[in-house]
Amino acid sequence: MITVSSPSMVLNDSRAAVSYRMDVTKTVQNNTSIQSMVDMVLRAAQNAPGGTLANLVFTAHGSPAFFQLGVGLSSSTMAPFAAIKGKVHKIWFRGCLVARITGPQTATHGDGAALRQMGLNNGDGHVFIASFARLTGCYVVAPTEMQASNRLTYPAGQMDSYEGLVLSYDPQGNISWQHRYPSLYGYNISAGTASVPNRE
Repeated sequence: MITVSSPSMVLNDSRAAVSYRMDVTKTVQNNTSIQSMVDMVLRAAQNAPGGTLANLVFTAHGSPAFFQLGVGLSSSTMAPFAAIKGKVHKIWFRGCLVARITGPQTATHGDGAALRQMGLNNGDGHVFIASFARLTGCYVVAPTEMQASNRLTYPAGQMDSYEGLVLSYDPQGNISWQHRYPSLYGYNISAGTASVPNRE
């Protein structure tokens, strides 16, 4: 598991299979607007010591260049998050594939037909996350592969470790750190099952 330092906040999408608990924990619905989420973050930062959050966690289903948080976070909807610049140090995306780049060259990596069968979008997750880091002035951590969990709740301040390649972007939108965790294997699309190698 990953320990998230305080002051921290999490926005859990109500459709996500997993929810986390931080110093400030909010659940967003499928009709929660981007501006409403930004307002929640700004209120939490205002009430935090020093007026800033060390960590902000987003928990939702994802696909390349899209995160199903509230009404949906993408390049075309993210502009209101510019208001959190200087209020948050690091943002964590906890969901599948959001930083992945898909296309013909990745078909042998499980993309293409498999992603279409799951109803996921093709997209350039690298451009999306790099742009989001520049917009918010934050470090942003995001995965490129399918994610899974063997539990529904976690201790406060803890979140699940990642699967596969995880990238960290600096506030200029450059990849500043990366780590490859064990990937999901034995993923069965039709059954929705997977073997998860890195669980305690």
